[in-house]
Amino acid sequence: MPARLGLLALGVTLGAAVVVQGGASAANVPTWKAWLCRPGLTVDYCNTDLSVTSYASNGLATEIDVPDTKRPPIDCFYVYPTVSQEKRGNADLKIQEAEKAAVIPQAARFSQACRVFAPVYRQTTDRPGGSSALAYSTVLAAWRDYLVHWNDGRGVVLIGHSEGAFMLERLIQDQGASVRKVLVSALLLGGDVEVGSNDRFSGLPACSSTGETGCVVGYSSWNGTPPADAGLQSVDRSSDHVLCVNPGNLANPAAPAPITPIFPWAVPEGLVPGVITPQPPTFWVEFPALYTARCVRHGTRSWLLVTRIAHRGDPRPTVQGILSPSMGLHAADVNVALGNLVALVQAQARAWTATH
Repeated sequence: MPARLGLLALGVTLGAAVVVQGGASAANVPTWKAWLCRPGLTVDYCNTDLSVTSYASNGLATEIDVPDTKRPPIDCFYVYPTVSQEKRGNADLKIQEAEKAAVIPQAARFSQACRVFAPVYRQTTDRPGGSSALAYSTVLAAWRDYLVHWNDGRGVVLIGHSEGAFMLERLIQDQGASVRKVLVSALLLGGDVEVGSNDRFSGLPACSSTGETGCVVGYSSWNGTPPADAGLQSVDRSSDHVLCVNPGNLANPAAPAPITPIFPWAVPEGLVPGVITPQPPTFWVEFPALYTARCVRHGTRSWLLVTRIAHRGDPRPTVQGILSPSMGLHAADVNVALGNLVALVQAQARAWTATH
């Protein structure tokens, strides 16, 4: 196993084959060369020490050891959000600091439940001239490589944030049976998943219990009511609405429930105002029992409302938006409830393997 990665990987200086749709097989599906995370890589950016420092409401910090999962029973296929700083419409396939700083915080902890596959793709950037079709074609190529050369009938959780969620929404819609045959669940976060009155996306239901598989989790997080010009709150049909699944309470999304933020302490994503001082003894930190979340729906709009729990004298910070006011807590969508999301995938892995 490669050496575990730490903050230097973020660029922070601190001292039998499945057949895919259309009949393709291993003989005619090329291997995808650009991966951030995948078994067998010399450098796997999802291979970090998972020990975490937990900060309680009284300020007490406790170091918790989290052992490696030696043989994860399922796989995760992760697609990162728009992060490239390249001065072109579509990013190239080189691994740069921006990609590392996305995949490590958002995907590495899922290695407790699954083998993580995270391709580099030609994502659109904030520069003009970008092609979402080009971006998707590279995600699809990586997916086909994974499915034919690595899957071997294992269950898969699709995980995407923002542009990554959009890529996976299209993959689910376009690839049909080849995805559903192996799908454990899809975590489509910060991607305004559009559903009808039955809360189904492309035939897949919203997850409503921790033991359910073949379902979808989707939400965009806010710490207040989104403004009229809010991003990620639009639908194409007035009869539809944006999906919100509460990772703290799948059975009753509108009921407030505790969520547990976990993140690398040097990549705060709005969960703290800046780098934590003094430096924690672990790469990861968490703030349990600091926030609750509940789904709120107004017409076609729906969001995950994140609210701080009041504890007398609690020195811990309040989550805040670090992007534009129209994006809410978008940067923190994954990490604000990462503890819940990892636990959910672990439960779904157990349920999948019990029936397959």
